[in-house]
Amino acid sequence: MNNIFKIFLLSISLLAFTISSSKAWVMDVWTIEGMDAQELAAATAEYKEKALSGGAKMANIRSSSKMRGDNPQDTTFVQIYYENFSDLMSDQVLAAANPDWFASTYGEVNQDASSNNAIMANDSPMPEMGGAGQTVAYAFVEVTSGINFLLNMPKFQEIMQSAGAKVQVDSLNCATCGESVLPANAMIYFAAGNMEDMGEAMDIFSSNDIQRWVFANIAPHINITDAGILAFHN
Repeated sequence: MNNIFKIFLLSISLLAFTISSSKAWVMDVWTIEGMDAQELAAATAEYKEKALSGGAKMANIRSSSKMRGDNPQDTTFVQIYYENFSDLMSDQVLAAANPDWFASTYGEVNQDASSNNAIMANDSPMPEMGGAGQTVAYAFVEVTSGINFLLNMPKFQEIMQSAGAKVQVDSLNCATCGESVLPANAMIYFAAGNMEDMGEAMDIFSSNDIQRWVFANIAPHINITDAGILAFHN
């Protein structure tokens, strides 16, 4: 497990120099292979308690496991949410000053697991379901035409909402992504409060009208590198 977060304190050392926006919804996400989901959930809950008690500015930290997609039995995630990059940078300094928080929670869990990291962000307010939803369907994508993608995402949100989907539909762009994440430079996601709402949203998404619209207006401008459905543990 020491290898999993060995760059936990160093992964965003250049972030202040590469990001100009000071206000955003930021998600620091770790993709972890080969870890027991229940052990990860317990470690995440303990780390959250210690970090927040110690003054961390994170809005939330959660763990999840992949239910569907590639390697669903072996892939887990830790997502740390922030309202801006300043809070994220502040927490890095705080964590560096308190290494025992990590050592006493994640430090002894699944020594042989491996991980990669991506920091994603957009300039919208943090969506309620993005922090509290129990089920998320996502796709890491390589955006090949940024203008067309940005113009069509708001339309996609409106179409899903008008059709009655009870999910938060949004996208996040890479702020810093490791080589193992690239060429993906964005993530599209549905966040639902429960599995039933996600199921209904997926039914809506798979309808002929919406699929025709997606294939005409979204699909030509992206390449999907990974997709799946996550169940959150805490």
